[in-house]
Amino acid sequence: MVPITAATILDDRLSALTTTVKDSWALASDTSIGFALAVLAGFAGLAPVPEMLGGDLTYGGIPAVARTGFQASSPGSFDPHLFLQAVDRIRGRPKNGRDQLGDYDIALLGIANGLSKCDGVEGAHVERKRWLLTIIAETGHAPAWTQRARQLAGDILDGAGRLRVDPAADTNARALDLVLRNSWPQAYSRTSLIGPNERRQILAALLSSELPPDGDLERSAVWLVAFRLLIQKMATDLVPDYNTLVEALRATQSALRRWVWDEKPNRQDISPARWLIDDESHVQSFLWAILEPRFGDQLYDEQYLPGFGQKQPRFDFGLANLKTIVEVKIARTHRDFPKIEEEVAGDLGLYFSEPERYDRMVVYVYDDSDRPHPEQYDTLRSSLTQRDRRIVDVIIVQRPGKMPNRNARQPWVKSATPERNGK
Repeated sequence: MVPITAATILDDRLSALTTTVKDSWALASDTSIGFALAVLAGFAGLAPVPEMLGGDLTYGGIPAVARTGFQASSPGSFDPHLFLQAVDRIRGRPKNGRDQLGDYDIALLGIANGLSKCDGVEGAHVERKRWLLTIIAETGHAPAWTQRARQLAGDILDGAGRLRVDPAADTNARALDLVLRNSWPQAYSRTSLIGPNERRQILAALLSSELPPDGDLERSAVWLVAFRLLIQKMATDLVPDYNTLVEALRATQSALRRWVWDEKPNRQDISPARWLIDDESHVQSFLWAILEPRFGDQLYDEQYLPGFGQKQPRFDFGLANLKTIVEVKIARTHRDFPKIEEEVAGDLGLYFSEPERYDRMVVYVYDDSDRPHPEQYDTLRSSLTQRDRRIVDVIIVQRPGKMPNRNARQPWVKSATPERNGK
């Protein structure tokens, strides 16, 4: 008899969910198939062979259009002109066709995803988006757990921030939110991260709740992907990997919401607490406090690299087990962004002179500009990542909103208050 352990419990549930998904393909609608293919992307062996998918965009109606919209995220399998023609046929239907769409959150997400991939195509594209946003804003009769898909559909089209509202508290809704974050990360970039306690609660519910029935492809696919993501997160928490590093660096933007900059002291005999970040060394200290607890003795601080001639560069942080350099920069005005590109590019050859030690880099930029210019962020990312494939990520965060403009920061003045205890 095989002993029951945590590993066997996880394996049994994973096997059961995988079987449920595989048994549900033949019973699913085109909409469900398109959605499942989108969220299962990257998980080998769980999708059917292409000839099983079916669906005719010309005559298939809303399910076929939704499926095609989901497939728009896969390069080479999407014809925007045919898709928009199919959307226009739905727009020309009587009201009962519109009601059918309004009651199906997953279909709304598929069509919104497809429309988002058609930007730049000629025609009344603004009107199509407005038409779908109007339906999204209406109250449908879809199951409560799929509401998050409807909110995501709207945010994909206009970025209005519907996803900032927390999802419903039931297991299906929270699992769906976790899965949508994984498949559409850009739409979730301004939302709070899912904390460890909530992840544990979702995992416990997925382990103890009754499985979705065969044929319910949407829920079974959501459960399976959420389960896999949670297990993967558990593994990386035990052994942090490159994705853990990037996730921690990106999360610093939301962490700055609690940054301390008191206007008044909370005690009479001390100055207001103000955590000033004013130069690159301050940013480095902040990041050290974030990274050191996660990576421990694998994190190296400001190590010199082999140089040539009189030039001997040093990186800000190195992750030895990940063979990754973290280069830290601070931008004080929008004019610093081109300088940052030049500085990083100028030292690339020296950074990677020993590829057996370090073979990739993450650039972390703290934007301390009084007037941020977010349009320059994508320019810097593209310039650096296209310049050298070893620059894998460029992460840019803006300073805390509480921190005053640079010219409004008071110079340090030694306090005249006598120190306590006679010291």
